[in-house]
Amino acid sequence: MNHCDFPLFTFIAQETGHSPLEETMTKQCRRCGAPFVTRSRIRKRCDACQTIVSAEKQKKANERLKARRAARRMCLLAS
Repeated sequence: MNHCDFPLFTFIAQETGHSPLEETMTKQCRRCGAPFVTRSRIRKRCDACQTIVSAEKQKKANERLKARRAARRMCLLAS
């Protein structure tokens, strides 16, 4: 018997401080402070705030991409 015979979640659920995968928990949004229910131990924002934050991050990423492309274009034109 090797380590591949035991999936990881069997060990996670038995450790202290870890909840089973099906359990829901109430958390508080780090952005607006509203309580929300989730099954994920990772989530830190409610659905509404998560949508807003995702859009903001996507906008910043697009701006960085445009700046990189513009800088590359300028380098190609200069040489």
